[in-house]
Amino acid sequence: DEKIMADLTDLITKWIIFLKGLDVSNWEHFTEDELRCDGTGECNMDEAFMEALVRLRKDYNNSMVISSGYRDRAYNTVIGGSTNSAHMYGKAVDVIVAGHEAYRLLRLALVHGFKGIGVSQRGPHLKRFLHLDMMEDSDKSPRPWIWSYK
Repeated sequence: DEKIMADLTDLITKWIIFLKGLDVSNWEHFTEDELRCDGTGECNMDEAFMEALVRLRKDYNNSMVISSGYRDRAYNTVIGGSTNSAHMYGKAVDVIVAGHEAYRLLRLALVHGFKGIGVSQRGPHLKRFLHLDMMEDSDKSPRPWIWSYK
């Protein structure tokens, strides 16, 4: 029953996005291609999230390389993503950033209202990232919340 409801919710979300149409012209500094699901090629980013991300990017005044944007539910499962990942709702990105720049971006993200922040700062610098999301507070995804990855 949960899987059927999740699939139905996913389908309804995709249909609404299709009917509304995404206005990527407002996504200054970001491209639809870099935000697409690596598994399906779909790009169903939330408009309010993208507006906040663009404001953050302008304030940060530095490039933000996106390693993960929208994720289809099936692809998210394949890669081992969280069962309620904000990526599936188009409300999250992972930004490749390390060290001092990661600290600066994290501080600005908090100022700009990002409520979920995941920190991965181990290993090679080009694989270090910050997860930024704007999920609503819920039992499955408490917000505000900051976590680190293993």
